[in-house]
Amino acid sequence: MGHDKTRSYVSVGDVDWNAPELNDLLKKVDGWNIDNRNNLPPQEVQIRVTCGWSASNASKPALLLCEADEIMVLATRFPLPHGEEVQVQSLIGESVRTRSGVVIEEREGQRATDREQNLCLNWLRIRSR
Repeated sequence: MGHDKTRSYVSVGDVDWNAPELNDLLKKVDGWNIDNRNNLPPQEVQIRVTCGWSASNASKPALLLCEADEIMVLATRFPLPHGEEVQVQSLIGESVRTRSGVVIEEREGQRATDREQNLCLNWLRIRSR
């Protein structure tokens, strides 16, 4: 069964780009940036690049900002290499939890607090072992 993706039969109507209501709305959202963080407090973790050109035995501090849908978002003071495997260790009660993930995206933090602290945001796809 084929699907017509042209959708030429759908009309959203005319848009008056000079309408005051639309301009007010556009001014409110100007500069918004969605970076997929939850509102939970960051968790201090230790990370180590375990596979790739930057592999090392040394652990470095990071903040776990979010973990959902097999993705972890980490804040670091340095960019993690794209495509490399990273081990993330966190404390759960009195035990240590170790997860591994592959860096799928990295960029400088864009929030004011990120810039003040020179944070980089790194998205890791969690590896199941």
